Amino acid sequence: MKRFAIFLLLSVLALPVAAQDYEVPEIEISKDKVLVDGKPFFAHVVTPKQTLFSISKAYGVSVRDIIDANRKLDLENRALKIGDVLLIPDVLSIPKEPADVVQDVPEEAMAEPDMAAVPSHMKTAEDVAYMHEAAQADTLIDQRALFPGMPGYRHDTDPQHYADSVFYMNQVPERISVAVLLPFDASGKADSNSRDFYAGVLLAARDLGKAGTDINLHTYDIGSGGDIKASMLEDADVIIGPISRKDVVNAVSLCPSNKCIISPLEPKNAALADSLQIVQAPSPSYEQGRDAVRWALSEMAPGDSLIVVIESGKPLTDNVSAILSELQASGCRYSTISYGMLEGTRIQSTFLNRASNGGTTRFLLASENESFVNDAIRNMNVLAFKKQDVVLYATSRLRNFTTVEAENLHNIKTHISATYHIDYSNPDVQAFVLSYRALFGAEPNSFAFHGYDTMRCFTQMCATRGRGWFYRLADSAWRGLQTDFRFKDRESAGQVNTAVRRVIYTPDYQVVLQ
Repeated sequence: MKRFAIFLLLSVLALPVAAQDYEVPEIEISKDKVLVDGKPFFAHVVTPKQTLFSISKAYGVSVRDIIDANRKLDLENRALKIGDVLLIPDVLSIPKEPADVVQDVPEEAMAEPDMAAVPSHMKTAEDVAYMHEAAQADTLIDQRALFPGMPGYRHDTDPQHYADSVFYMNQVPERISVAVLLPFDASGKADSNSRDFYAGVLLAARDLGKAGTDINLHTYDIGSGGDIKASMLEDADVIIGPISRKDVVNAVSLCPSNKCIISPLEPKNAALADSLQIVQAPSPSYEQGRDAVRWALSEMAPGDSLIVVIESGKPLTDNVSAILSELQASGCRYSTISYGMLEGTRIQSTFLNRASNGGTTRFLLASENESFVNDAIRNMNVLAFKKQDVVLYATSRLRNFTTVEAENLHNIKTHISATYHIDYSNPDVQAFVLSYRALFGAEPNSFAFHGYDTMRCFTQMCATRGRGWFYRLADSAWRGLQTDFRFKDRESAGQVNTAVRRVIYTPDYQVVLQ
């Protein structure tokens, strides 16, 4: 078992972008030099994929040196652009102090730098890389094997351990211990989803630390047949992972009874919450179906009609069953259009006859068959073309269908209930993207966003509600960059996230978060 303990570690990752491995750009040292105020500088032209961090490493200077030398570019407040000409200090041409010269260093200069004064998207790995030793030094993983391109910095501090393992329901620990169990498989082919998720966890740890939350982060690689041990869990206040159903069940069996396992990525693990003390972080798909029904009913007005469109002769999925159950429980009047794919050319008249005469025709799409969904949306678009006011309510499954044209979704004002959605106009999202680019040299994907939100949500719950945070999740609500979290009164052993984001495709071709 490989084990390593990390405290606010941020590393340079070669992460996949658009289903391809991200390649760290090769940086050629410029041959052009200039003198500015008598000091020598390289003139470096920025090319695609280069970051301040990668450039600083190539020239052997710090990011701060580059920022200070290029004040006119205002690099603290804007991202690096292709074609920017950077002045890079030529450190090799600057005379060094004789080795026998001893200088008095003021005490204040020895203090840790004020990280809050540096913009988050400009921090280097040195600024934020803090690592604790593992309980046994020889078990510490070489992080560069897990994350290619990571500098080997280590800042050893005295790890603080809790005096005892006694559980206090409302005690807020001075230092929150977080255990992350993910299948990295550092010795072989790494799990890219786990790495992306973990990169988000690390950024969240950094931001929590900046906000004053003291964190002790222990990360365990459970890939390549690695065993989960009770020692990994017993002192943790927040346990994120593992992922697979088998590993989650195993972890729960080893976990102390006063703690819980956070299932971070697999929505199907929600069923385990019926009998096991887990927190299901991603809301299951059936919550999307229920929300789509509630959304449609909340917007019904006099004269509107509600129609459920379902493919006949097909078994009901959990999502479709949730839609039908929620409708029946509501007591609201609705009609159903049920047909098979072979009837698609003859079903248009049914859509026309069922449409509202004076109000809005609201459709609930109860199918996960891409071909059927595409045909149903085509029929709804015919109504919109005939000047009928049409609105479609569906789940996020619809967004995965490549054959459905986006224009058709906008024409019928599609309302989607989704587990995840990123609003890139949000300043907090923009700041996260800039930080991620600067630190990892890649674009954050949905797994990175989800890792950030999961880490921040549950660590902050522990920081505000104490070590018994799991027992106080009822009516809890937290809004993240991509993922929201909301929990109800506990009716089973575990807790399931019920939060859903509502996304609207507007007629003016915008996609907005309600």
